[in-house]
Amino acid sequence: MRKLNIPAEKKPFYFFSVLLFITVLYSGYLLNQIGLHMYVNRINGTSIQYEEFRKMKLPPSRIKKVKKDIDKVEDLTITMLINDYELSEKKNIKTSNLKKLLPQVKHNEAYQELKKYYYAILNDIKYFPLPLKENGDSYVTFDDSWYADRNYGGARKHEGTDLMPEYSITGLYPIISITDGVVEKIGWLEKGGYRIGIRAPSGAYFYYAHLESYAEGIKKGDKIKAGQLLGFMGDSGYGPEGTTGMFAVHLHLGIYIDTPNGELSVNPYYILLYLQSQ
Repeated sequence: MRKLNIPAEKKPFYFFSVLLFITVLYSGYLLNQIGLHMYVNRINGTSIQYEEFRKMKLPPSRIKKVKKDIDKVEDLTITMLINDYELSEKKNIKTSNLKKLLPQVKHNEAYQELKKYYYAILNDIKYFPLPLKENGDSYVTFDDSWYADRNYGGARKHEGTDLMPEYSITGLYPIISITDGVVEKIGWLEKGGYRIGIRAPSGAYFYYAHLESYAEGIKKGDKIKAGQLLGFMGDSGYGPEGTTGMFAVHLHLGIYIDTPNGELSVNPYYILLYLQSQ
């Protein structure tokens, strides 16, 4: 092995530099370990904050990672628990640290429950609920209207996303299924008009409301394929069966999951952003 030929007058500086380098590395290691310990304590010492979880603040890029590898739902769950259910580029956690955290939190009840919900919502989504134009643009626009005020039937909050078409014409725009699944509910609801509900294989319930009509022959119990025609956009609802024209033509999309406390709605907005971008 070749020996370093260090001039005598530079040896103190050289060894000081090496010592400083080692000290910095070790300090970084200790700080990282302290950070991991704090993350573990935070996860193991918390319960699910359902109202924050329901907002589903998931950038499409993060949903895409999970869709490419469903095992990434574990990383997503840990990251959301640590970051108060909201992700941004500044809040990412290193993959190496996520691998260290998983064995220490994977048996935590809140982690297990939350992971099940993210899996149920994300695993089966495949198609935007309306066909896209040839250039990839959409025939509809939509905003994050989660929990906006609504007043029909009394003061309440909007628990879904409204997709508004270019032209307010009933029966013009086909509605397609986002997922595979089974028709669990179909028919009239006072607030939802002609609606159809699809239970996806992983457990989430996808609710399509205010339809003008249904696809021919579709009925409760039918198996549905992602991309299959469900019906056509309309303006039905807000009254007894057959009521139309109480609002502009649009599709109301809702997503629901079953929890120990009953059925829970979640914000579809970020799911739709992801599906529109595919």
